[in-house]
Amino acid sequence: MVKRIVSIVFLFIVGLVANAQDVHLSQFYTATHLLNPASMGDYEGDYRLIANYRSQWWQVNEPLNTAVVSFDKAFYYYSHEFDIGGVLVNDKLSYFGFVTKKILLAASYEYKLSGHRFRFGFQPGVIIRSNDFSTQTFPNQWYYKGGIFDQNIPNEEPYSGGFTNFDLNVGFQWSKTFSRFTPTAGIALNHINRPKDTYFDVFRERLRSRKVIHGALDYSVSSRIVVQPKLLMTWTAKSNNMVAGANVRYLLASEDNVSLHGGAYFRYGVSRTTDAIIPVVGGSYKNFDLGVSYDSNISSLSFDSERKGVFEISLIYTASSSKPKEVIIPCDRY
Repeated sequence: MVKRIVSIVFLFIVGLVANAQDVHLSQFYTATHLLNPASMGDYEGDYRLIANYRSQWWQVNEPLNTAVVSFDKAFYYYSHEFDIGGVLVNDKLSYFGFVTKKILLAASYEYKLSGHRFRFGFQPGVIIRSNDFSTQTFPNQWYYKGGIFDQNIPNEEPYSGGFTNFDLNVGFQWSKTFSRFTPTAGIALNHINRPKDTYFDVFRERLRSRKVIHGALDYSVSSRIVVQPKLLMTWTAKSNNMVAGANVRYLLASEDNVSLHGGAYFRYGVSRTTDAIIPVVGGSYKNFDLGVSYDSNISSLSFDSERKGVFEISLIYTASSSKPKEVIIPCDRY
C-alpha cells in the first residue's frame, strides 16, 4: 500500500511539471507551431527556421530545460498556398531524469478572400517519454541495517521506464491587413486523440486535450515604430494559463531590416493571482530576429522560491522571398 502511494505521489509531481503545463514558452509568439499548426507558413519568405531555449530554475543544480526547433516552408500553386514543416521538442527535468521528446509534422493551407487570410492546419506526431530510475529510490529499497537506500534492491514498482504515443493537433487562424494595423487571431485543439499518458503497466491515464486561443496586433504608429500587443490563453481540464503583453519595435535601417524591440508580458491564470512578469528585449538584422526574456516570479510562492526565475532565448531565420510581388508585362514596340 505504501509503495503504491509513493508511486502515485511521484507521478503526480512529475505530471504537474510535464502534463498540466505541457511544453510552454514565455515568448510563445516566436513558436506558435507549438500552439497552432495553422501558423505554419505565416511569414514573408521562402522558408523559416526557429530555435527556442528555456531554462527554468537554472539557479539550482537540477533545472528544467526545454529546447524547441521548428521549420516551415511555403509552396505556391497559382493563388493557393500550401505549407509544410516540423517541430522537434526536448523537455528535460534533470532531478528525476524525466525527458519528454516530441516529433511533430505539420501541414497548413491558406485561403484568401477579400483581403482576409484564412489558415487551416493539422499536426500529427509522436510523444516519447522516458524516466531514469537510477536517480530515484523507493521505500522497499531501504536497507535497515545500513540505514540507507540501496538501489541494488529491486524497486518492484508497477510501471515502466518510458512509452511512445501518437499525437494529433488541429488549428485555425485568421488575419487581415488594414491601413495601419494587422490583427491575427487563432484557435487550436491539441491532443485531440487523447493519447495514453501513464507509466503504470495496468492503469491507463490519457493526456487531456488542450484548448488554445491566441491573438496579436501589429499597429504602425509611424514608419519606424510598430506596437505589437499579444495574448495567449490555454486550458487543460481545470488548469488554465494566460500570457498577455506587448512589444514595441523601432526600425533603425529599413535597407538591412535593422530594428530593436522591447516589451513586457504578464503570466497569470483566469481565476488566480499573477504568476510572473516577463521583460523582453531583442532585435533583428537582415534575415535574423533575436529575443531574450526573463520570467521574474511575483506570485505568492516567490518568497519560498527566492524569486528564482526563468531564462529564455529565441532565434528566427527567415529566408528572403523569391516570389515576385509585382508582375510586369513587357510591351513590344514596332
